[in-house]
Amino acid sequence: MGGVVLFLKQYKHVVGILLFTISLLHASLRMSGDWNVFFSILLGQLLFANAVYGYLRGGWVGVGSGGLDKDADPKMRAAVAVICMCVYLLFFFLAF
Repeated sequence: MGGVVLFLKQYKHVVGILLFTISLLHASLRMSGDWNVFFSILLGQLLFANAVYGYLRGGWVGVGSGGLDKDADPKMRAAVAVICMCVYLLFFFLAF
């Protein structure tokens, strides 16, 4: 495992709280007043942030009802986490 992943796993709870806080701030600052878009953005970001947090804590890496168990292939778990992080970041640049 790379040094960055080990660092992030060491501070997994801080990273989880940051992902949640940044999602909430992004949705509230960008979509204030338009509640349908606000909750859509927030739910989408939290869904993918939960998968990243699940990977960092060594648990279920899941998106919605699917995902990978903690005993699954580590490379596949990492791939799913990277894809979920990319989609999480993509929400910051979507035009609504």
